[in-house]
Amino acid sequence: MSNPAADALPRRVLVVDDDKLVRESIATLLRAADIETVVAADGDEALTLLGRRWYTVVVTDRNMPVLDGIEFVSRLRAMAVFPVYVIMLAAAGDAHDFERGYCAGVDHYITKKGYETELLGKVTAGLAAIRRRQTSNTARADRPVTVDLENGAHTARHLVGRLHAEMQYARRSGKPFHVLSACIELNETAAARGSEAASEALLHAAYAAARPSLDWIARLPASRRACRIAVVMPEADAPQIAAIEQSIRNAFVNSIDQPALRGMQLSMGAAALSTAGEQPTALGLLGEAERQRRGLTSKLASAVGAIQGHETAS
Repeated sequence: MSNPAADALPRRVLVVDDDKLVRESIATLLRAADIETVVAADGDEALTLLGRRWYTVVVTDRNMPVLDGIEFVSRLRAMAVFPVYVIMLAAAGDAHDFERGYCAGVDHYITKKGYETELLGKVTAGLAAIRRRQTSNTARADRPVTVDLENGAHTARHLVGRLHAEMQYARRSGKPFHVLSACIELNETAAARGSEAASEALLHAAYAAARPSLDWIARLPASRRACRIAVVMPEADAPQIAAIEQSIRNAFVNSIDQPALRGMQLSMGAAALSTAGEQPTALGLLGEAERQRRGLTSKLASAVGAIQGHETAS
């Protein structure tokens, strides 16, 4: 197999579906856009093809014989040498099923009914994501790790997989676990100047406040008039949460005098992982932190929908 460091990123897609009409329809759609496309009828055949050649994007059905979609993706991630962006076609799914898929290695879900309207755009976005991921520097020795969904270098699977593992450890160990949601909202004047300064200010404040050896940060998708992050805080008790919140506020206040940051407002909210009752999904805990930030008493749309909706719009 060729070396990806020496070769240009291949515009090559592997389509995996037991329905011949569906896989050939997808192949025709992608080939018309000058994307090299190969098809496989089941997960075993697909794994054989992946062992022989680098496919930058894999489009797979959720329900298949031989290997179901999630088991296939899990095996793909275990054997993959080169980066691969995985799109899963699903008839339907709840938050727990989405989380299983994300933890197995799915990057993006598309509803199988009506996939024709968005598949090409998502495949193109997947190619771009792999390119960004190869050149993106989202972690430095002096900073907490950053999982960046905003720039496309990472996807929901990176966030959900890591957060899910942290939550599982917290449940087993009995140690406290919190997620802090922080957002800078811009007025029209500030939004017209661009949101990059606000995003950098929020990240800088979080880096200054977080504990590098424990905490990590996710930069989340947001509208043109907002910048959002989540700070994941394992083993943090209430005083530590309060201290981190105050440190972020202080760092933000100290930078707000910059002309580029005028007209912006900071808000935060934290959610704790409970050891009793029904356990939330990783995205459910993120959604609860966001609900606390916004001070809402009514139920928000699911965090899965929020992240997937942003990807659909991008």
